[in-house]
Amino acid sequence: MDYIATGIDTDIFYLILKFLQQNKWRLDFEYDEKMFDKGIDFDLYQFSKDGEIILLAWDNWFEGEIKASKKRLEELSVHFNFELFDKGTAYLHQTDLMQNMSKLIKFY
Repeated sequence: MDYIATGIDTDIFYLILKFLQQNKWRLDFEYDEKMFDKGIDFDLYQFSKDGEIILLAWDNWFEGEIKASKKRLEELSVHFNFELFDKGTAYLHQTDLMQNMSKLIKFY
């Protein structure tokens, strides 16, 4: 079962992205860099490794959200010193998020 952590500080959010890349997580897709608001108003990434998926979303109002296994979220929260809580999500609770954004995503 996946859990969602929200309210993750922007600086920590982008450090987590770098950490995942450095630790051989595969970037499956991201919000296309051709979108004028990438990293300004919105960002979205999915990483995978050994059958596990981490979905990350960010916007300039609510900051970072991460959807992953409870164990993975706990590991990331300890490593990056952020609190695990779900204040309600702006994006990652949407079951049709990928379908709605499919034309805005760059797949690898």
